[in-house]
This record gives sequence, structure tokens and C-alpha cells, in this order.
Amino acid sequence: MALKSFGQNELTNASSVRETIAYPVALYKAATAQSQNLYNGRQYYVYDSKSEEHQFFQDRKWKKGSIFYDGQRFDSIPMLYDIFKDELVIKHFNGDDLLLQSEKTDYFEVNGHHFERLEAGKQINEQMRTGFYDILYNGKTRTLVRRSKQRQETIQEKRVTALFPQKDFFYISKDGRYNAVHSRKSVFNLFPEHKKELRKVLKDQKISFKKNRELAIARIVAAYDELARL
Repeated sequence: MALKSFGQNELTNASSVRETIAYPVALYKAATAQSQNLYNGRQYYVYDSKSEEHQFFQDRKWKKGSIFYDGQRFDSIPMLYDIFKDELVIKHFNGDDLLLQSEKTDYFEVNGHHFERLEAGKQINEQMRTGFYDILYNGKTRTLVRRSKQRQETIQEKRVTALFPQKDFFYISKDGRYNAVHSRKSVFNLFPEHKKELRKVLKDQKISFKKNRELAIARIVAAYDELARL
């Protein structure tokens, strides 16, 4: 019976193959170790999926964005923001929809919007609701928007249909507290010393408060910060 012997080249080649296999495995383990916490949520089921209206921010389409979760930032993550339940949903790479733990989500960015999780009595007033707030303006006079939807039911042709009307709540920081604003008057009343100049800003920029309240509030607050520095 002939015994096969291994030469130096064969041993070297075998070792090289093992190293070649081990390297991508090590890279995979390192990458998955970083994302284990992100993809460790419970499954989310899209409710009222057949209704024309929906519970999500802007639309039903998955949008890629960034998340700062459990002390780490993740980019290019497909996500949906359920503003009826104030919950963030991501798409697992195996196709599942996962619900993230809100307490571990510091912020997320999607479609040009930056949402931060703020706690009542800490970053925001005691009477405000803990949850995600869209940062409309991030200057000295910080301005927040809480996006909200209500779920309503209507019967059409003997079928129950869900409706999700949206309502946005605006808050402007002044003297260490956030002030709820809704109307043009309520915004200008926060800055009585510059009311005339701020009205002129909207007029010069041809911004209608009634037609574009969000833009109007952001421009007023930004202009106020500029005037306050003079």
C-alpha cells in the first residue's frame, strides 16, 4: 500500500486556502456582530394594508435612511415610520418587517427629515409626549414638529374602511421651554419685539402662512435668530 506524502508546496497551498476562507468569514462575523442589535426587533405586521389611506409618514414606500440605534449609526436602511403608533419599522435583509425599540433609537433621518426621540421632562416640556419629533429648524430657537395620525373607520358599501387623517403639532423654544404654536398670530406673539420685521420676511419671500405653514414657521424662526444676533 503506497503512502502519499505531502510536500512543502502542498502544505503551503492548503494553509493558503484555509486563510482565504477564514478571511471573508471573519469579515462577515464582524459585520453581522455590528448589526445584530439592529436586526433583533420583533416582527411588524402592516395593518389596514388594503385601505387607500395609510398610517405612515409621507407614503407607504420603503425609503432608505440612517438610524442611530443602540449607540451605533447605520446607513442605507430601508424604513417606514408609523406615525399613528409612533414606531419605526425597518426591512430585514431576509424580507421581514422589524419593529425597532424606540428607547434605543436616538434619531433617524429619512427623505430629508431628521427625527429625534425626545423625553418629556428632559429635552422637552413635562406635558409634551415622549416620542419622535421632526426637527424643523435646529438653530438657537429650536423648532419641532410632532407628526401624528388618527385612525378612523367609515363604512362604504358595507365594508369597513380605515382613514388616517394627519395632524402636525409645532413647538418653538423660547426662554428655556417649548411653546405650542399653530396660527400665524401665535408665532408672531412669541417675538413681539421683531413682529414687524418678521412679517416683512414672509412678504418679501412671498410665503403664505396658510398655504405653507411649515415653511413659514421655519423662515420666521430663522429670521428671528438672525435679528436677535444684531
